[in-house]
Amino acid sequence: MEGKEVKAEEEKEKEKVLVILGATGSGKSRLAIDLAHHFPAEILNADSMQVYQGLDVLTNKVPFHERKGVPHHLLGTINSNKEFTSKDFRDMAIPIIDSIISRNCLPIIVGGTNYYIQALVSSYLVDDVMEVGDEDLKRSKIPFNVCSFAGRGGNQNKRCTGIVCNESNPFDRLKEIDPVAANRLHPNDVRR
Repeated sequence: MEGKEVKAEEEKEKEKVLVILGATGSGKSRLAIDLAHHFPAEILNADSMQVYQGLDVLTNKVPFHERKGVPHHLLGTINSNKEFTSKDFRDMAIPIIDSIISRNCLPIIVGGTNYYIQALVSSYLVDDVMEVGDEDLKRSKIPFNVCSFAGRGGNQNKRCTGIVCNESNPFDRLKEIDPVAANRLHPNDVRR
């Protein structure tokens, strides 16, 4: 019984955020703006393309006049010539969320980029593994080519030098290195 009380107490201390996640064109931004008019709230963009400057039409970014005075964060703020990873998003979003909460407002996180949302709610990010620790340890802990899985045609991210991957079946490599993780995943789940 004592464990349940501790968990309940921990849950009470956590601040609340609202996440609106969905497909392109499903009305996420409009819903967030409407909610922000009923609650003291600010919107944090979690769309991997709308974070970039100058892509307003291409990304269907909500125009300034349709924001109805609701503050928006990470919307058109990143130079389009720069890479912006889920780790970058997390590192920028957390202080923004803290700031919104400090103003007694509700952070509404809006977007369709699951990786950005996962970066906020998950304690594990691939980028963290890539940036800390000994190089040999990094190579031994990475089950497959996590850096450039979309590059099955041989294009690999420069950070991946030294990582060996049987791209025809990375699941076999995962079973070799981490059988426990392999047992939790479906063999065709290439995202994880």
